Amino acid sequence: MKSSTKATIICIAFNHGDWIEETLESVRLQEYYDKELIIVDNGSADSTAEKIKNWLGRNELFFPVKTIFKDQPYPYCQLFNEVLFDTHSGYVVDLSGDDILYPEHLRKSIEELSKNREAAFVFSDAYILGENGVINTFYKRNSFQELEEDVEIGNLYYTLLRRNFICSPTMVFNAGILKKEGGYDPDLYYEDFDIQLRLARKYPVIFSDHIGVLKRKHKRSMSADQYKRYFSKMLPSTVKVCQKAFEMNSSQEENEALGERILYELKHALWSANFQSANSLIALGKKINLAGLKFNLYKIWAKYRWDISWVYIRIT
Repeated sequence: MKSSTKATIICIAFNHGDWIEETLESVRLQEYYDKELIIVDNGSADSTAEKIKNWLGRNELFFPVKTIFKDQPYPYCQLFNEVLFDTHSGYVVDLSGDDILYPEHLRKSIEELSKNREAAFVFSDAYILGENGVINTFYKRNSFQELEEDVEIGNLYYTLLRRNFICSPTMVFNAGILKKEGGYDPDLYYEDFDIQLRLARKYPVIFSDHIGVLKRKHKRSMSADQYKRYFSKMLPSTVKVCQKAFEMNSSQEENEALGERILYELKHALWSANFQSANSLIALGKKINLAGLKFNLYKIWAKYRWDISWVYIRIT
């Protein structure tokens, strides 16, 4: 029987042996009790699978836990959908095996989400832990931990077109809406940019003013290779999302916002010598009549394929 209050945490881990036990423990300690946990080891080559089994063996659990161990890595979006469409909960969390949920995160998020059944997801603030050990909040806060600026969500689709605005690990989805919209796009390498745009285009979204997640930034994370020299796996998906956004746009203002995103991604594609993605972004820029000195310079750069990616590696 479907439970409208149950939350399913889908934790997909890949070579997260250093952190997976702490991640799973953070789910166990959630103050929200109508929950289930699905742990997926996506063909890890390190100690992740062993650490998952050790954690299960050490803990007496009072909520349902299911494990899936893949013998080889599967594309992330496809794997998430495979698990998602086999669940029967009201809420869904996509949890990476290297992030941590703070104990009140589910409770506070679902309290907000339950106030508006038409909302597609709720998001919150997060602590970002860098490799140097420095921790900052995703949104700027003062010494009293108050937001320095309001998180405006009135025209969220437009904002998301222009820049990264949501810390994706904090998102708690309305499971029914996520499934209705087909889950993640299985043709993409990564999920957050696309799913945020698609849902924000059609549904209300809620911000909850709490710090719900600790997100680690490290060299083994998926995002660390976002602009990998020559062979970025993420940039082709970014191009596809921008192309999909062009089809969803309904105003010149939205195309101008997409233009800002194209220029940003194009800059990084060129600096990292991902010229195929750069040319696709230029083609899309022409469709929205993108102009200006910067865009013209980028077109020349792409035409002559000037490779100065060695500089990019040193400064990033």
